[in-house]
Amino acid sequence: MSTDPYFQFVDDPAAYRNSAALVVRVPIAARGKEKLLGVLAGSLRFPKYFGWNWDALEECLRDLSWLKEVNQVVIVHEGVPFSPRESQLRTYLEILADAMALRRAKPDDLQITVVFPTSAQALVGG
Repeated sequence: MSTDPYFQFVDDPAAYRNSAALVVRVPIAARGKEKLLGVLAGSLRFPKYFGWNWDALEECLRDLSWLKEVNQVVIVHEGVPFSPRESQLRTYLEILADAMALRRAKPDDLQITVVFPTSAQALVGG
């Protein structure tokens, strides 16, 4: 799957602002699956039943019904959470792209935007 139509790229992710959205910041220190899932689960208030695996992340990003007061979520990455050689990077990017595609098909639903630094554009498929 090509992920390029889904991600936005900015020169300075730390400066990214969107007052109309819930902005989730994935710090550069959140490298690896466990840390990444921890940031997302905490910031997006995943339910207690969250399973701490890729399938659970995909399920939660497709749902997000507990964020009733939110119309848009922006996940801003300060860096790339996996090395380019790790298959987990591709898995993560596909989960993000699939969740965004599902939500774009329902424009009245909560929308997800994903932001990476411009320096990561070639790596993540932009």
